[in-house]
Amino acid sequence: MAGALGAQVLIVLVLLVSLLPSSWGALAVNLYVFCVKKNLVIKMPDAVPPGVARSFTALIPAFVITIVTLAINGILVALGTDIFNMISIPFGFVTNLTNSWLGMCVILFFIHALWIVGIHGANIIGAFITPITLANLETNIAGGRIPFAGEFTNSFVIMGGSGATLGLCLYLVFLAKSEQLKILGKASIVPSIFNINEPLIFGIPIVYNPYLAIPFFLAPIGAGSIAYWAIKLQFVKPIIAQVPWPSPIGLGAFIGTAGDVRAIFLALITFFVAFAIYLPFIKFYDIKLVKEEQETLKAAKEAA
Repeated sequence: MAGALGAQVLIVLVLLVSLLPSSWGALAVNLYVFCVKKNLVIKMPDAVPPGVARSFTALIPAFVITIVTLAINGILVALGTDIFNMISIPFGFVTNLTNSWLGMCVILFFIHALWIVGIHGANIIGAFITPITLANLETNIAGGRIPFAGEFTNSFVIMGGSGATLGLCLYLVFLAKSEQLKILGKASIVPSIFNINEPLIFGIPIVYNPYLAIPFFLAPIGAGSIAYWAIKLQFVKPIIAQVPWPSPIGLGAFIGTAGDVRAIFLALITFFVAFAIYLPFIKFYDIKLVKEEQETLKAAKEAA
């Protein structure tokens, strides 16, 4: 009883301390800086290359960080919890987000909100949700049915890369009338097949582009919603195998669901939905660029 009460009190204290800038998240960094400032490091001769010397410099600080972490964890274990449970308390809301349709939509929105201003949203948000999607994957292996698990987004949502731009890229290759978009599409099609679309995001560009911002948000949310409910309602098996994120459309879904053929059709459906969302916007933008190219050509002829 006393141990449980002590753990509860400690949890409250840790949550309060976690609000301070130099608290849990910065503990390792502060310890490292402390060791360096106090010269608690291994110094190598000047002849040793800097890269090798820095690796030895980190040995003692790393040892100190490990000892302190083990000591803290030992105290928490004695009180009936551990450091991992403590860290999971303030971030529990992220776990809840990944287990609901609305939460999935919020996550996809933030990923693409960062992209639209030129920040790699997948890397930033992925740092928070990847441990959770891997835990969800383990739950599915044990018999669970969580849609947002493993490489769910790359398999069913963002085919061609963030924004679900594979259909957009195919339009540029085969249907675009603007010379700029035609050239860009041909240069981007191979990377897009493997879910790499930075050439499109920064080449069209989609970043800071009001003409394509709306479908860039709506396409992945629409595709993700269809995939989420298809798995939730048991039309398609949940993902139970981790696959490489560059897996082409259909292949990642097939392998990730351990050979469910219906997953291939689901990936194709979400692909066409995303393409249908992009179509009116990219057609309008294509016409705009064609007019600009014609005006530029006319001005050049007049100048000549």
